[in-house]
Amino acid sequence: MSSLAHRLAAAPSLCFGREPPPRITAIVIVGSTCAGKTTLANAIRCAALAGVDVPRRFVTRAPRPDDVADEAGYVTCAELDGAITAGRVRLHWSRTLEAGHVERYGFATPRAGALPVYSANNAVCTAADLSNVLVVGVFAPDDLRARRLRARSPELCAERPEEVSARLAERADVVLPHAHVVIENHGTLEPAALHDIVALVRACRRRR
Repeated sequence: MSSLAHRLAAAPSLCFGREPPPRITAIVIVGSTCAGKTTLANAIRCAALAGVDVPRRFVTRAPRPDDVADEAGYVTCAELDGAITAGRVRLHWSRTLEAGHVERYGFATPRAGALPVYSANNAVCTAADLSNVLVVGVFAPDDLRARRLRARSPELCAERPEEVSARLAERADVVLPHAHVVIENHGTLEPAALHDIVALVRACRRRR
């Protein structure tokens, strides 16, 4: 067991998978739709940990009513390319949804010297260079994710059923082989997950 796992052995929602990188320069939280990535990233943002930055995410789609205002900005592909060229975005990737529809994503360049924590979909695991990045997978059962999506995004479910089907077709366990740490974010473990993700980030900050 790694020293990081020893330090967080009492965190009930955390399971350790792959050996963490010896040097952690960033953390990326990944998981299937409605696993709880945004909720956990917001817990880190609200904790306001010194030396930690949760950079703003950019996505090439129109905003939806359920979007978290502090989390994402909505841009065209040309605007995203311009931000990448200008160095305002470094980590970026894309994924294919329904009928070949492609969404592109990027994160604002983090504050100098800060440990960045990104919240991303699973496509980032194979589409971006994650060397020295701790991959934190968020797990919630598929039936729970479907219920969460219907409650969170009724307009999306009503107006874009093909996209909803594509998002939910990505099983919850697809992220597990990529993750150094898995957070169980369901049932009685949901409150613990909020505490444990902050504790994990705090421990990683000390390892830098």
